Amino acid sequence: MKKQLATLLVIGVLVFAVVASGCIGGEETTTQTTSSPTQTTPSKTTSSPTQTQHTGPTYEVIETDKSVVLVGPEGAQMPASLPSGKKIIKVTYVVDEAKTLPIEEILKIGEGLINRAIFRNTTVDALIIAARRETNPEIRTEIFKALYILGNRLIPEIPIGQPKLVRVYWEWVKGRYYHPTLRNERYDLIWEDPNAPSVPIGIGDYKNDAQTYVIGTFGWPKSFDPAWTYETFGWEILHQIGNTLVTYWKEETEKVTPDLAVAWAHNEDGTEWYFVIRGGVVAYDPWNDKTYPIDATDVAFSIWRVQRLGYSASWMVSDFMDVSKSQALTETEFEEVIKSKKLIAEYNGKTVEVKSLQDLLNAFGYNGETAGVYKLVLKAPYAAILGILADPFLSVVPMEYLLGDKYEEALKASNNGKNPDAWEAYVEEGEQDPTHQLMHKKPVLTGPFYVKEYKENAYIVLERNPYYWDKSIKPGHERVIYITNDDAVSRLQLFQTGTVDHVEIPPERVNDVKELEFKGFKSVVDTSILDPSMQFVILNNHKEPFNNVKVRQALAYAVPYDQIAQVVYSGLLERNWGHIPKGWPGYTEYGIIKYEYNPAKTQQLLQEAGINPSDYKIEIIYNAGNAAREKIATLLQNVWSQLGFQVTVGAYEWPVFLSKVYKGEYDVCVLGWAPDYLDSDNWVGPRLYGKTEFSKIEVEVVEGS
Repeated sequence: MKKQLATLLVIGVLVFAVVASGCIGGEETTTQTTSSPTQTTPSKTTSSPTQTQHTGPTYEVIETDKSVVLVGPEGAQMPASLPSGKKIIKVTYVVDEAKTLPIEEILKIGEGLINRAIFRNTTVDALIIAARRETNPEIRTEIFKALYILGNRLIPEIPIGQPKLVRVYWEWVKGRYYHPTLRNERYDLIWEDPNAPSVPIGIGDYKNDAQTYVIGTFGWPKSFDPAWTYETFGWEILHQIGNTLVTYWKEETEKVTPDLAVAWAHNEDGTEWYFVIRGGVVAYDPWNDKTYPIDATDVAFSIWRVQRLGYSASWMVSDFMDVSKSQALTETEFEEVIKSKKLIAEYNGKTVEVKSLQDLLNAFGYNGETAGVYKLVLKAPYAAILGILADPFLSVVPMEYLLGDKYEEALKASNNGKNPDAWEAYVEEGEQDPTHQLMHKKPVLTGPFYVKEYKENAYIVLERNPYYWDKSIKPGHERVIYITNDDAVSRLQLFQTGTVDHVEIPPERVNDVKELEFKGFKSVVDTSILDPSMQFVILNNHKEPFNNVKVRQALAYAVPYDQIAQVVYSGLLERNWGHIPKGWPGYTEYGIIKYEYNPAKTQQLLQEAGINPSDYKIEIIYNAGNAAREKIATLLQNVWSQLGFQVTVGAYEWPVFLSKVYKGEYDVCVLGWAPDYLDSDNWVGPRLYGKTEFSKIEVEVVEGS
């Protein structure tokens, strides 16, 4: 287990090149089928099964380049014949019908609980849970390939491709870097040429100078509350103003670095993790000019609260963590844990068995003060858990600030974080919760910057945090200012005049920013990075006619991919036919349909689907200000209207757009996906998981003939 956990933590940097062809079977099932704790049997190897004659369901067969993946309910019949010479991986499941919620109820609960396409397929869901529970990286990769193939064939959403990242900034900006999940830098870690020009930005007395990083962007963060945002702008802000237990230092992908946790260890099966919390950390409250000390209880409260509110990225907590059993411990209590069970620490390529708290701290090279230990209980082993804990939505919030005069009472009720569910009396579910309303408007966190002021849909000013705990960093910037404008031409003008250091522009504007000069400095246009994010045309599978797989396949053949690549992305787009980025475990070109624009194939599949396109009104929606998605929607409107559909296009402000998508109140939407953490499950899970609940998942490796 130790070696497997360590191996799986680096899967974000593994590269798998697979090319061939094959076939699958499979359609949607009508089974009302979601995930929660599952009884999972580790993969085992047996001899080839003996064929028996009986009636009932048969295992579905998905063939990859290296294996045959079989998926079926307990008691299913083996296929009459299987390809020879390949490893057979058998996934057997039992659906928990009682715990599986109808889709309508899931949509009422909130965002993040089901995939954006509102797609449910028992086979797909069983494979997703099997991949999450499996610890063998080779077996996981084969399961991910099967999911890539199924997603490609069932096409709940149409992948447009992977864009090249467009980064536009002035050359006076130094030290820029890129991380595939955190994406934007921490702006105290980059700096500017001291001779950078000073330009008034039109907001108060602020100037864009060498100490101020100014960004021209569009949209608005969903919230400043970590528990209530699940989009790139919100996470970027949190990356500047918050801290998580662990983080990725700049471009790290093979390991995480201590942040608010200075050391950690897990039990032998990886279901319990212990994080020693950094001492001397405070959260700064600029609204009242106060500070709040952070300890293990704040960590327990922060992670528990994400699940309690039930929004944002709460699925990553509810699916993998048991926050009711997780708790805050003192250092003395942790020493007692060490005496009672074997704990293992893995860091910087070394693995040690922990005999004491000091042993653990020594393994991480830490000799400062500590503030308790957070015990995190997982529902099952999950090798990507550290990557999730590095996500900004799990930034630690100060419990005292959020609960105010109820803090001491809540602390006592929970026995200092030993019984987190006691906090239900102090934190409500949903958007009206007072702690959310407070953090949404006046955020208080521990990061290198704090929110000084903002005007919605206009600007956000972050100022350097004078109480930031990491004094070893000489900050490259004193402040960060976001100027938001949904008009790309206006943002371009901000860049041309030196008002902003960095600007977000659509790909078709790349030539407008090349070879610019401003006061002796040149513009930099970097398009060298293949972004692991992807753009999708998402079909609402819970509505007609998109609940018909042949209609979805027909529409996948009715997308002008080449035109989109050139007109929308100026050629800065690579095709992808499934739900895993190129270079990540599970990406394959074996056994897939390489959809291309093909009107004849579209008409054939629509006829086979038995529908009359003129009977359907389709609204294609996108977020206002996103020029690329606007153009995609318009191109689709033109092509799909020619098929007979009554197609309109709608632009909605970001919060309204997200609300419509999360509640399933749309027909078709254009939306992207950037990975939350370095694991292929973070693609196939959020994109394909239909919330089927299983009482049993068994993965068995069968030696083929």
